Amino acid sequence: MKKLVIIVMSCCFITCNDTLKQATGKGEKHEFFPVRDFLEGQVYLMDSLKLPAYKYNTVDNISESVLLAPGEFKALAQEFMNPDINDPAIKGFYKETSFADQSIPNVTFTYSTQKRDLPLQRMDVIIRPDLVLNDQVQSIYLEKVSNNGDTVTVKKLYWKTGESFQIISRLQPGSQPATVSQLKVTWSAD
Repeated sequence: MKKLVIIVMSCCFITCNDTLKQATGKGEKHEFFPVRDFLEGQVYLMDSLKLPAYKYNTVDNISESVLLAPGEFKALAQEFMNPDINDPAIKGFYKETSFADQSIPNVTFTYSTQKRDLPLQRMDVIIRPDLVLNDQVQSIYLEKVSNNGDTVTVKKLYWKTGESFQIISRLQPGSQPATVSQLKVTWSAD
């Protein structure tokens, strides 16, 4: 089963690498890292292998945990896939920067916007370069902000490849005290 996971993940990484290698020359547009495609690959892997996943929900320091029902993993993972910064309608509002940390070694691609009315304000994709096994996505981090009347919602989302994801939400209704909740989903192919 471990070999199947490695094969599926390798195919996913090869696809992601091919997209990243597109030239930015004459008449061609630069492609951002295909986060949505990568995450859809992770969801497909979970659906295919039927791995057990557990949901831990914490609100106001009260926690509960349950085994996820079939299909629930995919529904919860949608929060990471929308909006897609490769969508031509919003792509022009984002800029990409990258940083290679030789000590770890990791490469971080950061996507950010100055446009405050877009829900996705920042995204970090951390990749471990590997010339033999193909580059591997280590994690994806997103920051989202939305306004609904006088209520501001800030979400910090973190996806650890092949292990877990979590969503921390801070809901600030006007001058009322903020409510913080944390949703964590864990699984493992090991």
